[in-house]
Amino acid sequence: MTGKCNFSCPYCFGEDVKKQGIDAEVYSRVLRFAEYCGTSIGFTGGEPLLHPDFRVLVEKANKLNIPLILRTNGMLLGEYMDLINYFIWIGISIDGADEKTVKRMRPSSSTFDYSEDDKWLLPLANIAEINTKNPETKILLASLVSSFNAQSLVKLAEIINSKDLKISKWKLYQFTRNNFRSLYASERFETSLELFEQTAKAIALSFKGNVISKQGNGNCLLVDTQGNVRINESIIGTVFENFDRLESKIRNLTMFKQISVNKVSTYEP
Repeated sequence: MTGKCNFSCPYCFGEDVKKQGIDAEVYSRVLRFAEYCGTSIGFTGGEPLLHPDFRVLVEKANKLNIPLILRTNGMLLGEYMDLINYFIWIGISIDGADEKTVKRMRPSSSTFDYSEDDKWLLPLANIAEINTKNPETKILLASLVSSFNAQSLVKLAEIINSKDLKISKWKLYQFTRNNFRSLYASERFETSLELFEQTAKAIALSFKGNVISKQGNGNCLLVDTQGNVRINESIIGTVFENFDRLESKIRNLTMFKQISVNKVSTYEP
């Protein structure tokens, strides 16, 4: 939806922060293509809640009965609690549970000023509020496992358990320099397979939901703010072309099956 974000994570694989948010014309085509394919739409970024028309865009999709998924860092959810029931899944990213770790993993962008503790305590508080107000909404926790936040994530699992938060799944990502900003991230973020697997096992001991481990390079089908349909940096087509031709291009991709399996494992019960 937008490249803009209230964090400035050096390992992020999101779009360039300078890119403007998706406009009405592109978004209208995205909605029509989603209806044509009978698929859900995921709102992501950047931080999608920073899009100036976020509320309008969500309500427009909801009126069409398109299943919606939100991926956010959770900082601004308190401003949109009235929209939560429009989403079948809400993915919230947290990468640590102590000041030192969060400071290294998730620095604030220049226009936002958050305390390090707020960066993980506020999303947890918003999860608790969602549990209370919209208990049917499924929560996906997402964390990148790096060479220095593994123990902090195990601590986070214990805190989630102590707070009795209802989180359906926790998806752990092994860092790889894949695309966009992550290509330039320091090697200090890269994680050995052994440490990654040890962290996942330790988290599973405390976490009551399902733990999903995503190893190595990942491929995600997305529509960028210009309307280009892409996998990472490869452009497949555009939402302004013939929908039958565009859908055929997507389904004929060699990695389409793997992308579909990944989506099912992430968002299906």
